[in-house]
Amino acid sequence: MAEYVCTIRTNYFHVKDPDAFRAFMGRVYGTTDFISFWQEQDLSGQPVFGFGTHGGIGGLRNAEEVENCDADDSAYDEFINGLQEHVAKGDAVILLEVGHEKLRYVHGSATVITSSEQCFLNISDLAKNKAADMLGSPGWDTQCEC
Repeated sequence: MAEYVCTIRTNYFHVKDPDAFRAFMGRVYGTTDFISFWQEQDLSGQPVFGFGTHGGIGGLRNAEEVENCDADDSAYDEFINGLQEHVAKGDAVILLEVGHEKLRYVHGSATVITSSEQCFLNISDLAKNKAADMLGSPGWDTQCEC
């Protein structure tokens, strides 16, 4: 049986409270690897942050947990909602994910998170919609995976 392998990376973004965000990111765990975390400065000298992993994001550890937890949808949703609480007004986190399961399928997505909204974009859906538009055939569809 094949295993899904992915890589995740964000853009650089501003947060409301850098210390609180660092503490939040200290609770994030990956499904197969650790989370890399970066801090840089924007052109005005303000801190901006980014993160990524070779593997999925599992969710958030509770404060008392030391080991990684089992990943599930609610743990990941808790991570996304928590991330939204930290993003600064007027900025956005763009969480890019690419992955594959052998050649059965190739996955690409972006989750865009602002302080007030979340949006999930799937590259296969975007590409199929664009092809249908280019063909002038709104009902056009195709199969992109096994």
